[in-house]
Amino acid sequence: MPLSNLASSIAASAFFALACVTPAHAQEQNAPPILVLVDTETSATAMALASQIVDLGYPEDNREELFFAAMDQTVSQMRLAVAPSLPSDDAGAIAILDEWIVEYTGESKEVLRKHIPAIMNGMTQAYAKIFTVEELTDILAFVETPSGKKFFELSPAVLGEPSFANANQKYMDETMSMLRPAQEVLMSRLQQYLADKAESDEPADQI
Repeated sequence: MPLSNLASSIAASAFFALACVTPAHAQEQNAPPILVLVDTETSATAMALASQIVDLGYPEDNREELFFAAMDQTVSQMRLAVAPSLPSDDAGAIAILDEWIVEYTGESKEVLRKHIPAIMNGMTQAYAKIFTVEELTDILAFVETPSGKKFFELSPAVLGEPSFANANQKYMDETMSMLRPAQEVLMSRLQQYLADKAESDEPADQI
């Protein structure tokens, strides 16, 4: 495989894998927003409850650890997913990829660290809008229990638990196997579009 093709394949595969989420998370992201119309007083109460939930569920002193653990697990599975597309007989190329993954992950964590406060604020607002005051009160009661705190604390660990990780790895592997053919289809369509556009833009006297 030419080096330029290898590099573009790796970059595209890595970007795609990092952008992928688990099916469960995809369902959450694609679900239509639930809008709850509340008055100002109720909204303030909901925000206060949501803020407590976020503070207890994602303690400020270990928020980075929780987010970074999830990122590390995703990157690890991405690395396994792109392995079949890499030249098994070129240790140098593999070393470059692994070094790049370490560098890119480190840089991504620095970006994430900067955005965590805004993410937490957005999460607080989302909870306050999606859940009723009664529901938020129930959630807070759960989060205040040892089991509730452990549920939030160990959520990233679920990603690395073998039964979940194996199922998710199969999903990512299959998705990665679809990427190269999909790239070829995209390139073919773009090339055809550009060719047709160039032909239609030619002056009439040149046709």
